[in-house]
Amino acid sequence: MCDEDIAALVIDNGSGMCKAGFAGDDAPRAVFPSIVGRPRHQGVMVGMGQKDSYVGDEQDSYVGDEGKRNEVFSH
Repeated sequence: MCDEDIAALVIDNGSGMCKAGFAGDDAPRAVFPSIVGRPRHQGVMVGMGQKDSYVGDEQDSYVGDEGKRNEVFSH
């Protein structure tokens, strides 16, 4: 591997969004919300493969309504 093939990884952990990409690229390759949610109650989402925590857009796939999401997850 020559030095031309090496690019620095750039990660911006913003307060609202996380962005990641390589130095020199025009835009980030990954952009997702910088949010981590944990279920308030164990087993509240039975049969849905409940995890200990949900990062970024993962919460939305389980609970799309923000009001309902705030009932289910503690932030």
